[in-house]
Amino acid sequence: MTKIMMFRPYVNERAVEQVVDVLRSGWVGEGPKVKQFEDRVGSLVGARYPVTVNSGTTALHLAVILAGVCPGDEVITTAQTMLATTTAILMAGGKPVYADVEYGTGNLAAGDIEHRITERTRAILAVDWAGYPCDWDSILSIADKYGLAVIEDAAHSIGATYRGRPVGAIAPFTCFSFQAIKHLTTGDGGLLCVPTSELHEKAVQLRWFGIDRFKRKPSILGEPEWDVVELGYKYHMNDVAAAIGLGNLEDFEVMLARRRAIVARYRAGLEGVSGLRLFERQADRQSADWLFSIHIERREEFCRMMAAKDIMVSVVHLRIDRNGIAGGERADLPELSRFTDTHVSLPLHPYLSDEDVERVINSIQEGW
Repeated sequence: MTKIMMFRPYVNERAVEQVVDVLRSGWVGEGPKVKQFEDRVGSLVGARYPVTVNSGTTALHLAVILAGVCPGDEVITTAQTMLATTTAILMAGGKPVYADVEYGTGNLAAGDIEHRITERTRAILAVDWAGYPCDWDSILSIADKYGLAVIEDAAHSIGATYRGRPVGAIAPFTCFSFQAIKHLTTGDGGLLCVPTSELHEKAVQLRWFGIDRFKRKPSILGEPEWDVVELGYKYHMNDVAAAIGLGNLEDFEVMLARRRAIVARYRAGLEGVSGLRLFERQADRQSADWLFSIHIERREEFCRMMAAKDIMVSVVHLRIDRNGIAGGERADLPELSRFTDTHVSLPLHPYLSDEDVERVINSIQEGW
């Protein structure tokens, strides 16, 4: 019996061809492919000012900096995420302040934010868990009331929509990931969407050591003259990665539709199964369906049963506040504690056949 994998990277033949062209061109660093990819993804997500970078983590770090977070500032965020969300805050010298999540979605609970705001709070950083958009209007309203920046960690949610708007055109700062197993991969990479042309110019400068490429002066010695006045980073994307992304972009809508079809079949087949609770869905938003998460009673027994049937399942991420770097597990996040005890995700990627999906459903329906 063939093992059903949890994830499988999607790379099409056009991506392979584009990479070969880049490798033969002699220009493998940041060049025309990066700009082309940046523009096309920006158009896809409705962003006016997109900036490609070399990972979703570096996109988050730049967003935190551009949002004005300084050493000692606080950022209200979620612990139900990959460690990178907190790492980006810590890298800027900020302090993550964890709010609770919604048990039915895994997303930051808007109702648990306001009482955590202090005079040191600078921003709110929320994650669209599994690709399902947060309650963004509520979060943005709170931020507006207190004059806070808002950052959307959209590592899971490219292609999602919220009240008719694409993720990428909702929060002032939005960060996408193109890591290997994401919907759209460049091998590794990311994209930061910023709200103004001034911040776009600054982001482009910061992603390459703080050097302003447009103001540097050529020199007969071969090294242009520049004056770096602000600490920058080596965060730019290269043309090899961009070529992979450009090829895969051609199939993005088809692959997203396939994910959604698989999720629809999962939800129909698992509705009412004893010991299982489906996540909430609201009509005003559409998930990007990076994960298909469910709540399960007797989770370890469930995972053992699925492993015995050669079907991979995973929690993907467990609460990151348990890490020493994040301060240790918080006791004031009761819904996150519930979530941590019961959530798990099923296989979800475009290579799953209809027969694979039915095998997953039938295995669960048989019980554990």
